Amino acid sequence: MLRALFLVIFVGWVLTPALAVAEDDHPRPFDQNYDAAEAVAAARHQALTEGKRLLLVFGANWCHDSRGLAHHFEDAELAALLDASYVLTYVDVAWRDANQAVLLSYGVTAIYGTPTVLVIDPSTGDVINRAERNVWTSAASRPIEEARDYFRRYAGTPPAPVGIIETSASYQALITEIEAYENEQGLRLSAAYRDIARWRDLDRSDRPEDFEALSRGVEFWRRDLGREIARLKSQARSGLVRALTERFGDNAITAENMAAFDEDPTRIELVYAPNDAERW
Repeated sequence: MLRALFLVIFVGWVLTPALAVAEDDHPRPFDQNYDAAEAVAAARHQALTEGKRLLLVFGANWCHDSRGLAHHFEDAELAALLDASYVLTYVDVAWRDANQAVLLSYGVTAIYGTPTVLVIDPSTGDVINRAERNVWTSAASRPIEEARDYFRRYAGTPPAPVGIIETSASYQALITEIEAYENEQGLRLSAAYRDIARWRDLDRSDRPEDFEALSRGVEFWRRDLGREIARLKSQARSGLVRALTERFGDNAITAENMAAFDEDPTRIELVYAPNDAERW
């Protein structure tokens, strides 16, 4: 038993430095020393001219997942796909406080983690992958096959949702309400990022007395907000299913019932989790 445990520890000790060296070789493409807004505008113009998608990656060189995604982009098959279908631009976010105006110009009020990936239709400015923009925050541990599939899927126009619930006017009204809440919270979270970054640059004696607690609170807030939005969307769907069942009985989810419900909807009350980040 002890021999086996020693072997596990020894193998882990040998592999960890090797993995660290491999990750250290990943690209560091995020640059703070250029006008990101100007670069993004030029990239959008290029994408429009060439009939491609605009691909914006918001991240930072300190983030191993941001570098991990850039490393995926070095894969020959994926690199060929990106070259054929996208115009790629990396946007440095520092500690999530930089280039917020670029993010906001595409209707995204805050990032929850890095990298945040936006696939954009350059003709309209619409974010095509809005619901899946956060999935690459674990890029370093995701297999290259997932990256190939994801960016291949968004190279063309993804299919519209086909679910009876998801395409209903009642569900879309709830999604609009949730998005308004997310935008409000996102603006406050972005302000918190700026404050934390500004205070971090001060001498310790000049920082707010509760700086460490505030910094931890913002970290919890940014992690929880994405989960809260997903929970609210699930709540909206389940609430509609429950309301349909109460009105029409078993097997209630049909296009006819949904249309009738949209004509005379029952109000679905969303329950929002309490938020203790009131300072911002």
